[in-house]
Amino acid sequence: MKNISFNKISIKNFLSVGNQPVTVDFKRGLHIITGLNKDKEDRRNGVGKSTIADAIYFAVFGETLRDLKKENIINNVNRKNCEVILDVTIQHLDTKEDIQIIRTLEPSKCYLYINGEDKTRDSITNTSAFIMSKFNSTPEVFQNCVIMTINNTIPFMAKKKQEKRKFIEDIFNLSVFGEMLDLLKIDINEQKKVFDIEVVKHDEIAKGVISLEKQKENSSLERQRKKEKYLTRQENNKREIKDISTRLESFELPDVAQIKKDIEEQEENNRKIDKKIQEIRHSISEKSTLITQANKKLTSVGTDRDVCPTCLRSIQDGDRDHIKEEKKKIKSEISLHEDTISDLKTEEKQFTSGQSKVESKIQKLRDSAGAYRHKLKEKDDLVQRLDQLNRWQIELEQDLKEIEQDSNSFDTIIKDQQDRLNGVKEVIETIKDKLNTLDVVRFVVSEEGVKSYIVKKILQLFNSKLAYYLKKMDANCICTFNEYFEEEIVDNKGKQCSYFNFSGAERKNIDLACLFTFMDIRRLQGDVSFNFSIYDELFDSSLDERGVELVIGILRERVEKYNECIMVISHRKESIKAATGDIIFLEKSNGITRRVDYIEYSS
Repeated sequence: MKNISFNKISIKNFLSVGNQPVTVDFKRGLHIITGLNKDKEDRRNGVGKSTIADAIYFAVFGETLRDLKKENIINNVNRKNCEVILDVTIQHLDTKEDIQIIRTLEPSKCYLYINGEDKTRDSITNTSAFIMSKFNSTPEVFQNCVIMTINNTIPFMAKKKQEKRKFIEDIFNLSVFGEMLDLLKIDINEQKKVFDIEVVKHDEIAKGVISLEKQKENSSLERQRKKEKYLTRQENNKREIKDISTRLESFELPDVAQIKKDIEEQEENNRKIDKKIQEIRHSISEKSTLITQANKKLTSVGTDRDVCPTCLRSIQDGDRDHIKEEKKKIKSEISLHEDTISDLKTEEKQFTSGQSKVESKIQKLRDSAGAYRHKLKEKDDLVQRLDQLNRWQIELEQDLKEIEQDSNSFDTIIKDQQDRLNGVKEVIETIKDKLNTLDVVRFVVSEEGVKSYIVKKILQLFNSKLAYYLKKMDANCICTFNEYFEEEIVDNKGKQCSYFNFSGAERKNIDLACLFTFMDIRRLQGDVSFNFSIYDELFDSSLDERGVELVIGILRERVEKYNECIMVISHRKESIKAATGDIIFLEKSNGITRRVDYIEYSS
C-alpha cells in the first residue's frame, strides 16, 4: 500500500490570502477551520476558509476546485507572487519519499522536489502528470475521497450513471480493465485490418495462381502446337537435306579449263582470220584505188581535137597511135586490177565463212562455259540451302528446348506463388488464432468476465461498508449496488425509491456514507491511503443537531482508527466544540485573509 501523509501547506497571494503566508500543519485529530470577516460585521462567511481546500487541490492538480481562471486565482489586491507550497511524505514498501510541491502564478511555475532533489520536468504539464502519478489518484477520486466541498462538488449519488460507474471503477482500481479493453479494441481493430489486408492479398494471389494455371494451360497448348509445327519443319528439312545431299553427291561439272583453252584457241584463230580479212579488204581497197586512178588517167590520155589542149601542139597520126596504145595499156591494168579484186573478194568470202564457223564454235564454247557457271551456281545454291537447312535444324532444336524451359518456368512461378499463398494462409490462420485469443481476453476483461467476478466480490465488502455507515448515520434507508454499479435504495418502509426522493439531510447521510465507504475501500484495496481529508461546510447545511453528532462520532472514530488528520470547514461557532485538534482561525480584513490565534468570541 502507498501511504500518503500530508505534512504542511503554505499559502501566499492565493485567492483572498495576501503576502503574509497562511500555514497549516496536518496533524492527527479533528480540526476545525473557521474564522471572522471583519469587512462585514458579525459575519463568518467569505472569510477564505475554503481557500485551504482549493490550495491543496491546486498544489496537486494545478487548478482549483471552483475551476477558476488563473488570473482569478492570484490575490486581487497584490496581483503577483502567488505561491502554494505543499509538503507530503509517501511511504511505499521500503521506500520513503519526502515530496515538496511548489506552484506559483505570476510567474507560472511548478517545482517538484523529492528528498531534497529537484525532479521538476521540462514543462508544467509534464511535472503535473508526474505529481499525479505519485498520488495515484484522479481529480474525481481526490474530490470524493480526500476533499468534499458541498458547494463545488456534485455528490456521488447525484452524478450520472456513466460518471458514477467510472468513479467506482477508479475507486476499485478497475479502470485498468477499461484501459485494457480499450487497448484490446485497438489491437483487435488493427488485427482485423491486417486480417482484411491479408485476405485481400490471399485472394489476389489465389486469383494470380488460377490465372497462371490458365496461362500455363494455354501456354501448354501453344507449346504443343509450336512443337508439332517445329517437328514437322524438322522432318521436312530432313527430307530436303537428304535430297540435296543426294543431288550433290551425283553432281558433275564439265572441264571448264579445257573449255577456256578451246575458247582461247578459237578466239586466236578468229583474230588471225579477222586479220587476214582485214588484209584482203585493205588490198581490195588499194586495187580499187588503183582502178580509180587508172580510170582518171584513161580519161585524161589523148583528145579528139587536132591541137593538144595541154601543150597546144598539133596532134600527129603517130601521136594518135601512141594514145591508143597508152589507153589499151591502161585498160589492161584496170582489167588486171579488177581480176585481182575479184580473187580477193572470193578469198575474203572464204575467210569470212571460216570466221563465222569459228565464231559459232566460240559461242558454243561460251554457252558451255555459261552452262558451267549455271551448274556451279546451282551447286552453290544447293550448298547454301543445305547450310541454311542445317542451321534451321539447330535453331529448331533450340526452340524445342526453350519450349520445355517455358513449361518449367511456369511451374517455377506457380510454385513461388503457391508458396506465397501458403505463407499468407499461415499468416491468416495466425491472425485468426490471435483474434480468437483476443476475443477470449476481451470477454475476460469485459463486464461479463473476470471484472464481473471481481466486482461481485468487492461489492460484498462495499455494500457491507455502506450499510455500516448508513446505520452509523441513522439513515432511514438501505442502499446497495449490483455488479453493473446500479444502485438500489430501499426506505425504512421497504419501498424502493430514488436518491432524489429523499430530503436534503437524508441525501447528505447517503452522500457521507458513500464518502466514508469510498475512503475505506481505497485503503482496503491496498492501492493508496491518505492521512488527510477535508470537509467543506459539513456541519453547516442539511444536517440537524443529531446528524452533526453522528458525523462527529464517525470522524473521531476515523481519527482514532486510521490516525487521520480531518479538517472540517465551518462558519458555525458551535462547530469549534467538535475539535479534538487545532482550531484554524482565519480573519479577513480589508479583503486579505490571514491566520490568527483562536480567541473565543462571545456570542
